[in-house]
Amino acid sequence: MTTSLELFKWAKEKKIKSSFIATGQIGITVTGKGIPLDAFKVDHACGAVEHMILQDSKSDWIFIEGQGSLLHPGSSATLPLMRGSCPTHLILCHRADLKNLRPPVEHVKIPNLNEVIELNESLAKACGTFPKVKVVGISLNTVKLDSVSAQKSIDFWESETNLPVTDVVRFGAEKLGMAIKNN
Repeated sequence: MTTSLELFKWAKEKKIKSSFIATGQIGITVTGKGIPLDAFKVDHACGAVEHMILQDSKSDWIFIEGQGSLLHPGSSATLPLMRGSCPTHLILCHRADLKNLRPPVEHVKIPNLNEVIELNESLAKACGTFPKVKVVGISLNTVKLDSVSAQKSIDFWESETNLPVTDVVRFGAEKLGMAIKNN
């Protein structure tokens, strides 16, 4: 949510006609509108997302609040979010200090982010059934790292993935906004 809101704010500052769609309770509380995606019956979730996007169809850019990781065994909102939105660009969000998922599933190791990127792109396009989509950047949450470690993590993942990487709270959304604009 934070990455989407920061990118939405950046786009507005750049005079890009854009909108934000909240898909969770906190996003709805912050913006005053949206859909509580995890409360929708799975059969209706894709359509609910599509309906929200069609309402914002006059925007050039639509930022959609993401949901849980595809890696999390309990996450059921991300796949219908992808299907209902038919994204053109994805920003991968990752908490820089984590190597495993948090309890109660800490036994699940987070794979290399290149594998996570491949998984997200493949699922979003459904092996060619849906339009091609690309992860164009990575938003790292570095809140648990000092500034030197945060920058090292950003530099590492930029080198490892050949994508722009930043922490939008510490360093702003410019790098990711430009990645969307240029792709």
